[in-house]
Amino acid sequence: MINYTQILKNKPAHGAKILSMNKDTYKLRREVMNVIYKVKSSGFNIPRVEIRIIECSNATAYAYTGQNVVHVDLYAFSKSVQRRNMFEQIILHELVHAIFGIGEVKGCKLMHCSKFWQNLPSEKLAWDLFKKYYNNWKKTLK
Repeated sequence: MINYTQILKNKPAHGAKILSMNKDTYKLRREVMNVIYKVKSSGFNIPRVEIRIIECSNATAYAYTGQNVVHVDLYAFSKSVQRRNMFEQIILHELVHAIFGIGEVKGCKLMHCSKFWQNLPSEKLAWDLFKKYYNNWKKTLK
């Protein structure tokens, strides 16, 4: 059986380039992992997610839907994103794609991809929506 996660974790999309791991890249990856650890410590039992830091001109982050792989662009760590306090929401958004296999959901402030930057979901709303998608996903596992 083909393990797509192993293939996709190192396969950039959208013209991206995966950055080599060094102390600077590792620090950025750690920021993403901190959000994942927060998800887990909040009681969500999620599988391992492969994280890669990329350089891309047309995606802040993306996930391979349902494949537990997330690629996060340098822009996600920028002062602009940090000033808006949107980093956690971006990571939660990508986790919904990667783990739960959910694509764009029109009208959802967290998962309406093409309107994400106009919707700017609050941290609380993002967590509430993440919980909703998680609970629906858990039901499918039974």
